[in-house]
Amino acid sequence: MTELLTHFQEDVLADILQSIRLQSTLYCRAKMSAPWGFRVSRREVASFHIVTGGTCWLTVEGIGKPVLLTEGELVILPHGHAHNMSDHPETPVTRLEDLVPKQPVEKGGIVYGVGQGAITTLVCGGLQLEDHTTNPLFSILPPLLHSKSQHGQSNSWLRVIVQLVKAEASANQLAAETVIRRLSEILFIQAVRTFISTVDDGKRGWFSALKDPQIGQALALIQRQPDEPWTVESLACRVSLSRSAFSAKFKQLVGESPMQYLTRVRLTKAAALLRAYPATLVEVALSIGYDSEVAFSKAFKRQFGIAPGAYRQGRRSTSGDGTVEKSYPVE
Repeated sequence: MTELLTHFQEDVLADILQSIRLQSTLYCRAKMSAPWGFRVSRREVASFHIVTGGTCWLTVEGIGKPVLLTEGELVILPHGHAHNMSDHPETPVTRLEDLVPKQPVEKGGIVYGVGQGAITTLVCGGLQLEDHTTNPLFSILPPLLHSKSQHGQSNSWLRVIVQLVKAEASANQLAAETVIRRLSEILFIQAVRTFISTVDDGKRGWFSALKDPQIGQALALIQRQPDEPWTVESLACRVSLSRSAFSAKFKQLVGESPMQYLTRVRLTKAAALLRAYPATLVEVALSIGYDSEVAFSKAFKRQFGIAPGAYRQGRRSTSGDGTVEKSYPVE
């Protein structure tokens, strides 16, 4: 049975959800006639597929059984696992990057399959999850998030957004691809929220730590006040544990020491500040608990592999409109 989260636990989750930064790209809008099948290789970005019509099968590398997908359903592979999409699990597949240029493409980037069987329509894309190595939420996400359009109210958001995606994908209106990308980012956040609300109590790792009375409180303190000069001793004192007991329990549940976790939280918040605000590097450093720009810059570069100034300027593999470069051609 899943326990309800306390207010401070919800605050921590809300703060972490707000820190998620997504950059999406559209691989293709596809209208496939059976038999058909394509493979998406393992990638550093998350993949998503929205079934806007018909049915198909998803086979994920490392997951035993193929998954049947029907109209209105969404699948997200947060960790970029290799996978196949096909009309039947036994249908031969072609790599997506090889398939798209070879298939007929109409205006608007809609890829058509050349079979004579049942038709399935899909919207397929990728999501670059910035700073996923420092955001603890990603460590608890499974290889596959599967959202279904059920009759209950819990997934009403899915029906509404998928209908919008379907309308944009079929209308070929101006900027339809941009609208679909933005809707896909909303779908990701909603799918993660749904997963969090239904994760079972036996889930190990960071989520278990959040639910622990003492360690969960320490996580909340760090998340809310990263600028405080926290030490293992001060955190242990705030949650009424000895230094040794707190350190051991924190490492057991979270998977890293309190100071390592504090550093990750600080740098994740710093990255968000650099993206969104014009504050100087010194101001950013002070706001997250570093007493000098030099110390902050060294820690930031060690974590992200790029200096904070260069990070702010956006020297990343992004296109002019802020989306990650397309991994596969659409036309």
